[in-house]
Amino acid sequence: MEAADTVERKGGKFIPLTRQAVIADLCNDPDLGHSREDFAAFALQLQRVRNRGYRALAESMRHNYLPFSPDRDTVRVLRFSSEDLLQKEEMLSAQLLHLLERANYRRLSTDELNDILNADNPYSLRISVDLAEYDELQVHVRDEYTTDHSVRRPDRLYLMKAHYRIVCYRRLFLFLKLKSIEERAAELVKSDGISEQRAIKKVKARRKQLPPKASSDFVYMKVFKDLPQHDLQILFPLRRVEFRPFDKIKFFATAGGGTAFGIFSTTGKVLAATNPFAAIGALVGFIGLVGRQVTKFFNQRTQYLVELAHKLFFHNLANNRAALALLLDRAEEEDVKEDLIAFYFNAGETFPEDELPERKAKIDQRIFSRYNVVVDFEIDDALRRFINDGVVTHEGGTYSFMSMADAAVTYRDKLQSGDEEAQRHVCEPVENAELALEEA
Repeated sequence: MEAADTVERKGGKFIPLTRQAVIADLCNDPDLGHSREDFAAFALQLQRVRNRGYRALAESMRHNYLPFSPDRDTVRVLRFSSEDLLQKEEMLSAQLLHLLERANYRRLSTDELNDILNADNPYSLRISVDLAEYDELQVHVRDEYTTDHSVRRPDRLYLMKAHYRIVCYRRLFLFLKLKSIEERAAELVKSDGISEQRAIKKVKARRKQLPPKASSDFVYMKVFKDLPQHDLQILFPLRRVEFRPFDKIKFFATAGGGTAFGIFSTTGKVLAATNPFAAIGALVGFIGLVGRQVTKFFNQRTQYLVELAHKLFFHNLANNRAALALLLDRAEEEDVKEDLIAFYFNAGETFPEDELPERKAKIDQRIFSRYNVVVDFEIDDALRRFINDGVVTHEGGTYSFMSMADAAVTYRDKLQSGDEEAQRHVCEPVENAELALEEA
């Protein structure tokens, strides 16, 4: 497949700049309304406070994810009851939703997901995914863009290129947990009206394609980059791949024709043969012909699987705990960028809340004029964090921002008091867990 140079990015909440670029830009702003030293002190203390908050969140999420991690390489010391596991799974799901929102991801609705999975793709691959196999499934995307692509298709005899526009996701996060075999079998008994034994056999046959250690006890998380929307079909571990219509015609034409010719040819040779060894040779040749046609069938399917694996290899960014760490880093990055920009443009000022849309538009315009990117700046989120931190007050329909210098002092004091509080909880025992050594 060949991609054209045309890439059209859709505006969104994600700010496509690093925090270092934001700080450097604001430090060197010729219209800087604050001293460089005050802004540097504010930026330093703000980053430290946000980092401490995300470290605490990371510790909590790692603790909740531990019983569900498929990549554990340590001895299991903590054993949890079924009630504790359910609670941890619910907490992990809620924390992930919060984290992904902070990282400026958008969750695909069930209707969107079904539309994507049921749509034809430009490769003419027939891939079916049964979402009923999953106990929990979340797909979140960030930074959508469209691009022009061209490909030589079999239905055009590979002579002419087909041109089309596709939607891509700069980042895609996948969170899933399989249903247990018993739970899925019970659903099939209800929906298909089959016996429980047959339903269990059907589920087990369906899951033979999974790795031996795959389990419904685990929660799987994956992050992908620059993924075309139609390739979402191939990300699920349980999928059914069918042939392209053109390849079906080509296979049956060559295999069927070759086999039929082999039958007539072999029959003629056997009937005409006077030497039994010649007849045996003709039969062996026919068996070889059938074997080649069958081999072609499996080689064609292998070609599809290689194509799918190729896409997964080059688009996968992180898995499971690494995916969690990546999301935590990105969420912190987004919060810091939003806070630096929002405070920079409003430090030391007091204004009515009905002026907020105008100030947001000013920031949107500044980002567009300087970097030529469209951003829907989330000033409301930054304000909520500032009010919680005590550097902004909201009373009587009016917002009041501290000065840069005063805000820097406030954040420095928060760090000191936070460290004293954290020290008191370092040695607290883990609640609701029974210590028990067992093999991982």
